[in-house]
Amino acid sequence: MELSNKPAKPDIKHWLSQTLPPLLILSILFTTTNGTSLVFLSGIFVIPVLISLISLLIKVFKYKERKHFMLRPALTILFFFIVLSIAQWSYKIALEDAVNAARIIQEECNQFSSCPHNPKGWDVDRSRISRNDLGIWFKYQANYQYKPNSFNIRVYQGPDIGDNITGGVNLPFTVSRYKEST
Repeated sequence: MELSNKPAKPDIKHWLSQTLPPLLILSILFTTTNGTSLVFLSGIFVIPVLISLISLLIKVFKYKERKHFMLRPALTILFFFIVLSIAQWSYKIALEDAVNAARIIQEECNQFSSCPHNPKGWDVDRSRISRNDLGIWFKYQANYQYKPNSFNIRVYQGPDIGDNITGGVNLPFTVSRYKEST
């Protein structure tokens, strides 16, 4: 009876165990339609991605003969960046929608020498004026803040990050990135 030093060839169970866990990352694309929630939920996978990076580096330098074990960490990293790319793409579309709405408000401000208190297409809930329908696949929220001669629209990408759109009567129209720190 001879013992073989060759590692066993991977079977279907091995390939399923290598591919199914990373596929779970893609499931968050279907758990919500809110873009801000998507960005927040993506944060859950930061630690698995860091562990996968470390694992991948170790496997590259120590286990060259077992490269098929590099599939799970590589897929984990790949799928995480796919989710982030989709979130970023969706946010860019939402920001374009907000900028287009802000340009209409800017025109009204200059035409009537006063900015609209309740712009057309925006929802009013007591003192909050907002839109929750910006974007295509994932929807992002924007809040409108009114002053008689100016306005500010804040588009929320994720917790504490997004863009400000400002303008008003004879004021420059600007779009700027913001990041709040605690």
